[in-house]
Amino acid sequence: MPAELDLLLRARYPLIWLDTAEEERAVELICRTARAMGDTVSGWSQTWGLHDLPGAAQSGPHSDPLSLLAHMRSQERRQVWVLADLGGLLQPSGGGQVLVRALRDTARLLRDRGAVIVVVGAGHPLPADLVGSAAVHRLALPDQGEHALLLRRVTAQMKLSVSPEAERVLSTTCLGLTLEQAENIWARIRAAGGRFTEQDVDQLIAEKARIVRGSGYLQFVPTTGLDDVGGLQGLKAWMSQRALGFSPEARELGLPWPRGALLVGVQGCGKSLSAKAVAGLWKQPLLRLDVGALMEGLVGASERNLRDALALAGRIAPCVLWIDEIEKGFQGIDQGNDGGTIARMFGTMLTWMQEKDEPVFVLATANQIHALPPEMLRKGRFDEIFFVDLPDSPQREEIWHIHLSYRVRLGRDKSLLGRLDLAALAEASEGYSGAEIAAAVVEGSFAALAEGGPLEPRHLVGALSASPPLSRTREEDLTALRAWASGRARKAG
Repeated sequence: MPAELDLLLRARYPLIWLDTAEEERAVELICRTARAMGDTVSGWSQTWGLHDLPGAAQSGPHSDPLSLLAHMRSQERRQVWVLADLGGLLQPSGGGQVLVRALRDTARLLRDRGAVIVVVGAGHPLPADLVGSAAVHRLALPDQGEHALLLRRVTAQMKLSVSPEAERVLSTTCLGLTLEQAENIWARIRAAGGRFTEQDVDQLIAEKARIVRGSGYLQFVPTTGLDDVGGLQGLKAWMSQRALGFSPEARELGLPWPRGALLVGVQGCGKSLSAKAVAGLWKQPLLRLDVGALMEGLVGASERNLRDALALAGRIAPCVLWIDEIEKGFQGIDQGNDGGTIARMFGTMLTWMQEKDEPVFVLATANQIHALPPEMLRKGRFDEIFFVDLPDSPQREEIWHIHLSYRVRLGRDKSLLGRLDLAALAEASEGYSGAEIAAAVVEGSFAALAEGGPLEPRHLVGALSASPPLSRTREEDLTALRAWASGRARKAG
C-alpha cells in the first residue's frame, strides 16, 4: 500500500485529488485502507452511477454529478466516496464551474462527518478554485512487492511454479509497468509457451521499449554484452559489483540504488559500447537522452521537456539512462545567448541527479572534460568517474579478436583467425583506439575483396598505415586529458 495515500485516507482529508491511470488498482488500495478504518466505500462513474465498492459495478442512481453531490450531502454516515470521471467534468472546457462549487461545498460539509471524497483520474489538473481545499497525490507505479504478488497469483492460476530468483528478476524488471500491463505480458508469455524464467525478461524490456517510443526525447537502444567490449577490465569489474545494488540484499542493508558513472576519455575507446554492455549485463532497458531534441523556442518549454523525459525514465525504472557526449548537450551554459535556457536545464538535471530515488542509472560519456561545469563532477551526482585511455597491447589483441570473430560469423572464411597473428596486429596498432581498429578490419576486408582473395595481415596493416590515429593527430589533447585524469578519475582499463 503506498504510504502517502494510506496516510491521506487515515488523516481523513476531506478531498483527495488522485492522479492515476490505474483506476482498478486505486480502488483496491482505497478499499483496503477503508476496511481497516471501518468505513464503507461507494463509487461513482458516468457509466455506472452510484454503486458499492468493492465488487462488480451495477447501474445505480444519481448518474448526474450534481444529483450525486446533493445525495452525498444528505448522508450522515462516515464513509469514503470514490468518484471516477469527475476530474474531466470539472475542467473549464467542460463548463464545470458550477460542479467545482458544488464539490467544494460538499467536501466542506462532509469534513465534519469524517467522510472522504477521492476524485480518481489521469492527467486532469486541479481546478484553481479547489487549490487549498484538496490534497493532490499522484499514485506511484506498483513496487516490486506488488508485482511479485501479481506474479504469484498469475502463476498459481496457471499451476506453474516459479523459482525465487526468477520471481525476483521478473518482478524487478516489471518496475515501471502498471499491473494491467504486467498481467497482459504474463498472458502473452504463457500463450507463447514461456515458463516464467529469467529468459522471459526480454519480453518485459520490449514492453518498456514500446512505452519509450512515444517520446521524442528518449530513444530505446539495443544492448550488448560485456564480451563485446575489449579491455576495460576495471570498469567491467565495477559494473558487475554494482549489479548487486539492485538485489533484495542491498535493500535489506539500506544501500542506495546505484546512481551513475561518468566515462571520460579518448574518442573511440569504448565509452558508448560500455553503456550498451552495462544495460545488457544488468538486463535493463537502455535509454538514450537526446538533449538537442529537448530544445524548443518557447520560454520554459525546453525545461518542461527535460522534466518529462526524466519522469518517463523514472516510470520505467530500473533502467540505464545514457547521455552521450554530455558536454556538448550543455555547451554555452555560461554564455547566456539563449536567455538562460541551457543554465536552467542544467540546474534541473543536477537537482534530479542529486535527489532521484528511482533506480535510474545515469551513464554519461564525455570527450572534453574541461567543457563540463565542475558542479557535474562532484560526488553525489555520479558514483564514480572513469578514465578510458587507449588500449594497451593485450587489450588491442582482444579487440582485434572481437572484430575479426564478428567478420567470421558474418562470412564463410572460417580459417581467418588461424591465419592471423593477433599479437603482431596488436603491436602494429599501437596508439590506435578500438574504433580505429574496427575501421581497419572493414577497410582491410574491402581491400581483400577488391583483390579477389582472402583477408591477410598485409591488408589490415595497410589499412592502419593509411589512416593515422587520433593519438598522433591530436597528441596535445590526449596529453592534457591524461593530465586531468591523474588523481581525479579511476582507470577503466
